[in-house]
Amino acid sequence: DFIWADKDWIRMHYDEVRHSLPPHVKVNHFRNHYELTHKGHMVKNLKRMISNLRREDKAAEAAQYDFFPVTYLLPMEYGVFAEEYKRHGDRPVWIAKPTGKAQGRGIFLFTDLKEVKLWKKAAENRGNPKQEDEEDVENYVVQRYIANPYLVGGKKFDLRIYVLVTS
Repeated sequence: DFIWADKDWIRMHYDEVRHSLPPHVKVNHFRNHYELTHKGHMVKNLKRMISNLRREDKAAEAAQYDFFPVTYLLPMEYGVFAEEYKRHGDRPVWIAKPTGKAQGRGIFLFTDLKEVKLWKKAAENRGNPKQEDEEDVENYVVQRYIANPYLVGGKKFDLRIYVLVTS
């Protein structure tokens, strides 16, 4: 009644076997789950959804996507991020999270654009051949930091609930 499989098996074999499974059989992963569970992909998909809704003249529905803070992917969106940063004279706090890490590793807060200059250089050099002395820059999600987050027991937390609606 239940298939317990790892993500890689699902990605490689599920399409081959899904048609032979009885309809009542459940699987613990769904294909392309990383489109929601990977920080960078989730941001990309949320922004795409907002853009699609606006294009379809559904501005009111697009406005319902205000549940996540202003977010940029660095180095890809560095230029747009820098413009947004400069628009705020009050120097808000920003949080940078590596897209490929978990459990708080690699996260840092910043208020000065100079603190993310590596991503500026990477954005400027995108598409050019890599120089020998050039560092590889990790992809980061950068968001305006929420000043008064909800706390549980005095600690920050996140709650992730993934629901697959099939019809």
